[in-house]
Amino acid sequence: MLAAAVLDDLLTLPRWLVELVFVVYVATITGFVLLERRKPAATLAWLLVLVFLPLFGTLAYLAFGRQRVRRRRRRRRKRGFNPTDTTRKMANVEHLPTSLSPSSRGLVRLALETSAAPLRRADHVELMASPDTSLEALEQAIRNARRTIHMEFYIWNDDEISQRVTALLTQRAQAGVRVRIIYDHWGSIGLDGNHFSELRQAGGRIVAYGRLLLPIRFARSRANFRNHRKIVIVDQSVGFMGGINMANDYLGSGQHARWRDLLVKLEGDAVLGLEATFAEDWLESTDERIDLQPEQLELDIDTPLVVPTPMSSAGPLVQIIPSGPDLELGSSIVAQFLAAIMSAQDRCYIATPYFILDEVLTIAVKTAAMRGVDVRVLIPDPSKSDAKLVAWASRSYYDELQEAGCRIFEYLPGMFHAKYMVVDDGLSAIGSANMDIRSFYLNYEVTAMFYDRQVTADLAELFQADQLRSREITPDIRQNMPLGARLGEGFARLLSPLL
Repeated sequence: MLAAAVLDDLLTLPRWLVELVFVVYVATITGFVLLERRKPAATLAWLLVLVFLPLFGTLAYLAFGRQRVRRRRRRRRKRGFNPTDTTRKMANVEHLPTSLSPSSRGLVRLALETSAAPLRRADHVELMASPDTSLEALEQAIRNARRTIHMEFYIWNDDEISQRVTALLTQRAQAGVRVRIIYDHWGSIGLDGNHFSELRQAGGRIVAYGRLLLPIRFARSRANFRNHRKIVIVDQSVGFMGGINMANDYLGSGQHARWRDLLVKLEGDAVLGLEATFAEDWLESTDERIDLQPEQLELDIDTPLVVPTPMSSAGPLVQIIPSGPDLELGSSIVAQFLAAIMSAQDRCYIATPYFILDEVLTIAVKTAAMRGVDVRVLIPDPSKSDAKLVAWASRSYYDELQEAGCRIFEYLPGMFHAKYMVVDDGLSAIGSANMDIRSFYLNYEVTAMFYDRQVTADLAELFQADQLRSREITPDIRQNMPLGARLGEGFARLLSPLL
């Protein structure tokens, strides 16, 4: 009744007054959006939504559109350090091996400049492409924990798998192991408040990253900047990362195994990069500092950081590269992917669940193909995707990529959620970042760059196996697309800067 009365009052207003209010509204929101200094495509997309859908657009902009990372940048500068920067000299490879190609040397230096990601070695690297293998490895590592278990996930559901893992974590906490968990509040928005009650009683520490401040302070929340990282570190010596979240879809078996994903297990010095990334997020969420010495696991923020022992691992070369909108030099992962694609000489395989490129990366991928590089892109079939609008936006890139010589494959058995890249014979990447604008510029992500022929060969073999389960989308298929589908792709692409 109240809404109807308000609408009646609005309809009785003079037309000139309504038009004046609308002009003031457009001028005001245009000023706000322009001051954000975002990319032109995103600016235009937001202006279109705000002008043509004022009520919905304003709510969406307040929730997801405002760029509030400057405050976190100032906070990082004020405290004078962050764990990632502090670990730059710890257990790193000081002199680049002569076996590294000139392009790989450049990539190592680039990651150092953009995200303070030192080059380290791992004792062991294992790729796990089945949910059963991944869950078994995670549970075994948790059982073997003696000092610390640190876990960080975008999604933590309250289902069979997560309850099983939480119960195991509770047992380890009761045995004296320090358990710390970060979950993203938006990604885990349906999580039962009692899910961690027994773990908390056992001494476990659990925090929600980027808590949504509903409903009163919704506009001041950080809903648009999500922590999309997936990290597990046990005793600072065993680490896991990839695209897997803590839920049945990712780690379940039988009817629950709907998603195709990838987890990589690391052992040795390289795990320090994952620990530093977790420590940075823990500090941001709790104002508590985690030291990287096993003997002193939690220090006052003013206590000098103790440098751990020098490099001891002798296996594959790895850089753990955190990325996020608060980095001073922009998106480190965009720079790394762009440089890696441009360095490709023979092949470039890209596997991602969401494929929305900005103009620069589109040019890089097309240029690589036109140079004669075997460029292949593997993404989900739209009918199996969990984000249909994103899937249609992804398809809008097919024609121009194919014209340049790229090959496109759509994974058929189910939702494809693995995120990895293979470049030539000695460079590969695995992480949480999708090949899309949100992961590039808005989310907090983490990626492992491997400068190793064996890891790259194993990942290329995995890509080829995934390709066999996929359908190649040829130019002939694209030419027979109905007009309605093409219009849908165009509309989705128009909104792609906001997705």
